[in-house]
Amino acid sequence: MGSARPSLGKRHIGIELRRIRLEAKKHQKDVAAVIEVDPSLISKVEGGERALKVHEVEKILDFLAVQGDKRDELLMLAREARKRTRRMHPDPFTGAFRRIGDHEDDASEVYYFQGELIPGMLQTELYARSLISVTMSSLAEVGVEEIETRVRFRLSRQRLLDRAAPPRLWFVIGEAALLRPIGGAEVMRAQLLHLSTASERWPHVTIQVVPTAARDHPLLGGALTLFRFDGRVPDIVHQQTFIGGGVYVDNPEDTKQCFRSYDKLRAVALGPEDSRALIAERAAGYDEELDR
Repeated sequence: MGSARPSLGKRHIGIELRRIRLEAKKHQKDVAAVIEVDPSLISKVEGGERALKVHEVEKILDFLAVQGDKRDELLMLAREARKRTRRMHPDPFTGAFRRIGDHEDDASEVYYFQGELIPGMLQTELYARSLISVTMSSLAEVGVEEIETRVRFRLSRQRLLDRAAPPRLWFVIGEAALLRPIGGAEVMRAQLLHLSTASERWPHVTIQVVPTAARDHPLLGGALTLFRFDGRVPDIVHQQTFIGGGVYVDNPEDTKQCFRSYDKLRAVALGPEDSRALIAERAAGYDEELDR
């Protein structure tokens, strides 16, 4: 078995094994019997505290009748979980976006920074569809069905906003995101009106805007999501890549540096009230464009 440190690789395979077990309506004791271990070990595996050997994961997948691409994905994650700790963890595998949603569900606090776009958690359906259509248009063999699947998944993540006992959600958005006309003036007007009222509808949501004129911007050109888990497991930071998936950081010194940079970013951003006023002003600008 692997070491007890709840590394990111172990957490990813643990989340997926728990998901497929629940989908198959099996108990931890059922899975434990397959590989002849105590059920408490399966609990630790699903919690990211321990890593199973690859052949043990294969037996579990046989028992749960997992085949095809899903089986390949889980075996790759099982191999990743056995690797030595690294400073950065790429997640190029199928299901990478789903795992981001899992971290959002598990976190006690989530901090987002997007310089050029509205964060997915706050996107309207029309904005999300327009953006995903544009970003996926350069990828070969991407059809309407794949686009709609991604739109539905993005919108499903927003259920977190209305969840009982939700995490604290803090968004810092670049002013450029308010000006970039994704989907056209009508889509942007609706998006910004949605954004301007978000913190009033959801008290656990805070939104700040970084003006384009801001100096000493510590995350210029970047986009990050930072997760905290009430000390249950180490903090993690995620940076999405253009083709999806992205890179995770869970080394404590590196995550502390990322949180320090985020704190500096919040300091140069407008406060929540001034941010709301700027968002409303930019929405009015799209009103004027539609009236021409």
